[in-house]
Amino acid sequence: MPLLCAALQMAVAASAFAAASDPAAVQVQALSNSLLKSMRAGPALSMTERFRDLEPVIEQVFALPLVTRLSVGPDWASFSPQQQKALIAAFTRFTVANYAHNFHDFDGQRFEIDANVLSRGADKIVRTQVLSPHDSPVSLLYRMREVDGSWRVIDVIANGVSALVLHRSDFDAAIAAGGASELIAYLNRASDDLMK
Repeated sequence: MPLLCAALQMAVAASAFAAASDPAAVQVQALSNSLLKSMRAGPALSMTERFRDLEPVIEQVFALPLVTRLSVGPDWASFSPQQQKALIAAFTRFTVANYAHNFHDFDGQRFEIDANVLSRGADKIVRTQVLSPHDSPVSLLYRMREVDGSWRVIDVIANGVSALVLHRSDFDAAIAAGGASELIAYLNRASDDLMK
């Protein structure tokens, strides 16, 4: 029996090492660790403090300029460089605010990263589950792409729903209503609501 326990411990350790050894999985692990730290802090952190703590990690892990462009779609090319820059800033704030809002309390949750990172053409898929003692597991697929020599998240699929697809739909409505300026205003309003 002790040999079996030792073998199981070695298998778990090897699995954890395998997950951490892939550069795409390392990025997801960094994000998961930061989210868990934020959750464990609970009400001890204000929303502003939580935002400040998560911002550098999210900017490191996500390809936010690319995700902004992909979320906007074909209209991106018609926006001025100043509008593009303002949109990236507004989308970055919106992304960080979302994570600060959604990962603010702890109830025994843990993140489990699959050691087997999948390749999909130029991209990688890192599979993760958020396991909770009181809720059903949440399946997260992180679609990663190498950007400037580092693997970055370009989409998160939560229980089969793509964040990129949802953004594109929301952004289309804002762009139709008033172009880049309306989309920037929409993102800033949404961020303000999340930070309350």
